[in-house]
Amino acid sequence: MEGLIFPVVDFLSALVLAGDIIIALVLLGFLPRFQKIHTVISKRALLLMLIVATTATLGSLFLSEIAGWTPCKDCWLQRIFMYPQVVLLAIALWKGDRGIAKYILALCVIGAVLSLHHYIEQIYATFFAPPTDPLVPCDASGVSCSKTYTFRYGYITVPMMALTGFVLNALGSIVVLRRR
Repeated sequence: MEGLIFPVVDFLSALVLAGDIIIALVLLGFLPRFQKIHTVISKRALLLMLIVATTATLGSLFLSEIAGWTPCKDCWLQRIFMYPQVVLLAIALWKGDRGIAKYILALCVIGAVLSLHHYIEQIYATFFAPPTDPLVPCDASGVSCSKTYTFRYGYITVPMMALTGFVLNALGSIVVLRRR
């Protein structure tokens, strides 16, 4: 199983990089000249958001349960806002309920704020570790966010993976809400 960990992390990191490129394209879609992007996304938004939430959920479970990377308190908080999206989006897709977008957006905004805060703390601790690092350890479990398990493409860490998932689904929700 050890030999599987880093290829999966590399795959997840590549997905995050692709997701970040998609975020840029969706943001371009808010310009009148590129609105076709939103039309294409809007037709399949619930399915795309379900794929993002499922991938994020399975990825985080892989990292903690198979790779053995114990999640810190901040990671658990982020999971609280990602995991329910899988169930909610699956039901919404099955029922054809595009009204779920406003609830997914709320979960994503909170999750993205938590992820961004976690990412900033982690990057700060990695490059500018103060003498008394508040991240070592994060809580009574002894798990520390100052240990960066993965750092791919110069910026991708576990909190960035979560942030990308939340931003993708938030933008998907906004596209759905604008096209209703």
